[in-house]
Amino acid sequence: MLGASAIVSGCKTQRMEGSQTCVSDFKLGIAGGTYWRTKNYSFLGEVASLDLHYLSVKDWHVPFTASETELKTFKDRCAELKIDPYAVGPIYMDTEDQARRTFDFAGRLGVKTIVGVPFFRKDVNGKSVRFENRPLAEKIAQLCDEYDTRFAIHNHGPDAPELFPDAKSIFTTVGDLGSRMGFCLDIGHEFRFGGDPAAAIRMYADRIFDIHMKNVTAPSKEGKAAEFPRGAMDLAEVLLALRGICFGGVCAIEWERGGKTKEDLPGLAESVGYFRGLMDMMKRV
Repeated sequence: MLGASAIVSGCKTQRMEGSQTCVSDFKLGIAGGTYWRTKNYSFLGEVASLDLHYLSVKDWHVPFTASETELKTFKDRCAELKIDPYAVGPIYMDTEDQARRTFDFAGRLGVKTIVGVPFFRKDVNGKSVRFENRPLAEKIAQLCDEYDTRFAIHNHGPDAPELFPDAKSIFTTVGDLGSRMGFCLDIGHEFRFGGDPAAAIRMYADRIFDIHMKNVTAPSKEGKAAEFPRGAMDLAEVLLALRGICFGGVCAIEWERGGKTKEDLPGLAESVGYFRGLMDMMKRV
């Protein structure tokens, strides 16, 4: 990983290139998938206790079928804790009807960013496999215009090589579909697929709407989730890349060490603190 002197050097280089007006104090939030074991939103108090104020909402926690009263109760609780439910997803969809339901729900929630995965199923050696669905992505691009909402496709790394494994595969699908179609870049999956997350951020800057933040133990399928300072990825370089593109979205931590248990909270808190330490280092040079 980069040491303090390397961070200082990188910051100074970027300032010489004219990026000194870009902030280093990124919006730090939580990806709803972190709490995959919780089927409601009782975890919000824990999120607030970590001083995190942005949430990507999963349909596990607030279902599409929620009534207006139920939605108001959720939004009131978020407001009480100063948490902004800024996005919905990731949501997996394989029909235009499912896509429209997602856009309708985002509209009811007052959200303008959807993280999603358009797919179709195909039998491969007797197993149902999900593949990237370009025709559905084209329909989604039309829904983006209709609803004035952005759609960010989430990458999956080596665990699903047929379903948007990396940033390049996402751009292949969305590159010509208009500026409302973009990325939710999961830097851990990008790294595990053999990619360079910082390079992807710089290359696809205009289309990166959301970031899923994590660290992992190896740049391969065998890489496992790790506390931020203990993984193999150079997170300082990732933050420098985000500053270099003046990223204004949310860096949503996706903690994958077993879901929502009390044993996970220390590692999640350590990761939050490490991220904030990197931000502080960049702000001081």
